[in-house]
Amino acid sequence: MNRFAKLSVVLLLLSVSVCLSRPAAADDALVSREYQLKALYLFHFVELTEWPKADQVTICLWGDSPLRAYLPALDGQQVGGSTVQAVSEPLPEMARCQILFLSDPHTLTQDILNQAESRHILLVSDSEDFAERGGMIQFTLRNNKLKLIVNLAAVKRAGLKLSSKLLRMAEIVQ
Repeated sequence: MNRFAKLSVVLLLLSVSVCLSRPAAADDALVSREYQLKALYLFHFVELTEWPKADQVTICLWGDSPLRAYLPALDGQQVGGSTVQAVSEPLPEMARCQILFLSDPHTLTQDILNQAESRHILLVSDSEDFAERGGMIQFTLRNNKLKLIVNLAAVKRAGLKLSSKLLRMAEIVQ
């Protein structure tokens, strides 16, 4: 089984359920699984997103997030003809990123949106109302499961195309 297939199996197993009503002792493990799942989704976004041009796809994390512990596992992975690079510096240079995860809701500014559009950067976050405020893909927990909310208009303005596979899994906001 290749590394991509292994990651897909892990994603499938982890996506079965993220239970929020566990005892306090299990909270750390729950958070850990939630962020492992988010990292795997970021990896799959590489496969399910079409950029105008990208030989290499760099996933960047802006801010402080438990996601930082899981991004190095994605570094060097191959998806199609692209090599994935993971950057977890606190303030990465946006020009390097094809996917940018914003951990702080206050970092979604008009300047970030403009840069994302002009540089074809897929903006992702787990901040509440991220997609409604112009972000592109938002992770949210509903009914104990990790769900995706996609702002399709924002994705199109950035010149990106999301696969129908990804869009079928998501709630779309305009």
